[in-house]
Amino acid sequence: MNPAVVQALWAELLVATLGDAGVTTCVVSPGSRSTPLVAALAADGRLALPTIIDERAAAFFALGLARATGSPVALVCTSGSAAAHYLPAIVEASEAGIPLIAVTADRPPELQHCGASQTIDQTGIYGRFTRAAFDLGAPHGSELALRAVRRTVIQAITASRGPRPGPVHLNVPLRKPLEPAVPSTEEELALAAMTATLKYTPIVVAPPRLVADVQAVAELAARIAAEPHGIVVAGALPVGFARDAILQLCARAGYPLLAEAGSQLRFTARPGVTAIDHADFVLAARLAPAPNLIIQLGAEPVAAAWPGAKVAFASAERWILGDAFRDPDGAAHVITGDVTLTVPMRGDSEFTRAWREAEAHAAAAVEEALVAHASSEAAALQAALGAMPAGSVVQIGNSLPIRVVDQIATGSKVHTVITQRGAAGIDGLVASATGASWAGAPVLLILGDVSFAHDLGSLLVARTAKAPLAIVVIDNGGGRIFGGLPIAQSATAATFDAHFTTPPEIEVVAVATALGHRAVLAATPAALARAVAAALAEPGATIIHAPVAPTGARDLRLSVLEHLTGARHG
Repeated sequence: MNPAVVQALWAELLVATLGDAGVTTCVVSPGSRSTPLVAALAADGRLALPTIIDERAAAFFALGLARATGSPVALVCTSGSAAAHYLPAIVEASEAGIPLIAVTADRPPELQHCGASQTIDQTGIYGRFTRAAFDLGAPHGSELALRAVRRTVIQAITASRGPRPGPVHLNVPLRKPLEPAVPSTEEELALAAMTATLKYTPIVVAPPRLVADVQAVAELAARIAAEPHGIVVAGALPVGFARDAILQLCARAGYPLLAEAGSQLRFTARPGVTAIDHADFVLAARLAPAPNLIIQLGAEPVAAAWPGAKVAFASAERWILGDAFRDPDGAAHVITGDVTLTVPMRGDSEFTRAWREAEAHAAAAVEEALVAHASSEAAALQAALGAMPAGSVVQIGNSLPIRVVDQIATGSKVHTVITQRGAAGIDGLVASATGASWAGAPVLLILGDVSFAHDLGSLLVARTAKAPLAIVVIDNGGGRIFGGLPIAQSATAATFDAHFTTPPEIEVVAVATALGHRAVLAATPAALARAVAAALAEPGATIIHAPVAPTGARDLRLSVLEHLTGARHG
């Protein structure tokens, strides 16, 4: 039997199984060793095949799409260092629980460990960051081998979806000739018929669920029923989590909700809920009474005041709920798995009203400070968010943007929020937002000038945006978040600027225009609002350069806190 025919059928079955299992997109990066896989993908025709030259950008593109939809997205690349470029996005997907399927072509066993070109040891290349990793072995023309291919791909997709979603790795050794060959002999035609039969065998991909301990859930429900002085704190959470259940819990228990912008609980309708959208200031100024019970969801909140609040609330009983063990302080009760809580209706209370008053004070102080600091990140971001149509997606970059948005944004419109709070890196944001645009809704990406410089190459990827994509570059002249760290006081100005602030000094509009994008300078909040509204009304990407005051974020926060602490003591 012709080995090239076996290999072509092998690749055909692998690709068909992806499609049969519901994968709709495979991000391809060009290369030679992956030829059988790409040829099979093109011939199958069911999967969208965005092609991205840079594997690192390709992986972040897939991450953004998977994050926006909650569904697995596949990746295909050639052998060697190509596979290594997936690692940063694999790390983020692992920490954040995002389903990715990395399919890496490889050299066959006889070319391993002998200095063959473009050959590295790809087995286990992503370490413990994958939910599962499989090496398919070299293609073999037997029924059992073909069944094993289909079974292994199904195993990988299932593992990517649960009990805790995340990335998986399929390593696929392939031999030359790599071009597809057509069956001609009786034996080859029989193998092709067997492959066709397997392709139409129904697939059930039922991701296992992590079910929380019933006794622990019952104990928590009893504690909530007995304790009126409680709060719910929500960090970053994935798209599609049980949002309504959390809102119902807060409404019924009368617990104030401190939901950061990336939690999916800020930009949504919240009937009957005491929403504390300015929690960073409420906590920092200690405007509200201490709770006796804290229920925490998602990643650790980004609010600068949260670590201090945990110390101030040390006597409170704390419960952390989620699909992974998250307790960096080692001071909480942790329940992992799906939690369904039934609690009695408590209604309003003096405790809840006190938190509501604190929120009103903080909101008023923020509005006043925004007027006084019109050139700050906060004023710019308020304008950008206000210009988004309801139903849009906003991706918030790490470092300062996510913290500033958390301080000033209120839930006046319904939006989906995606963040990279798994590993909390600044990398791949432009590629990720472009991937999110393939889900169909308009996307607003907010990122800093350093993050923009870090992913500058992905402006080529942004050409593939399928929905309106507004990329807002908040330019404060470098990594200004370091200005709030002790190193800012201990290092010399030259050292601090060269090694921490690192101003990129990029002509954003010129670079974006040179790469074929619409680009505009928006030097005021009003100009930024107009630019965002226009960008989100037109298909494709628009890059918006928004220069702001270098210390605007820090100045605004200090201004608000001075106002609130003075009001508290006055």
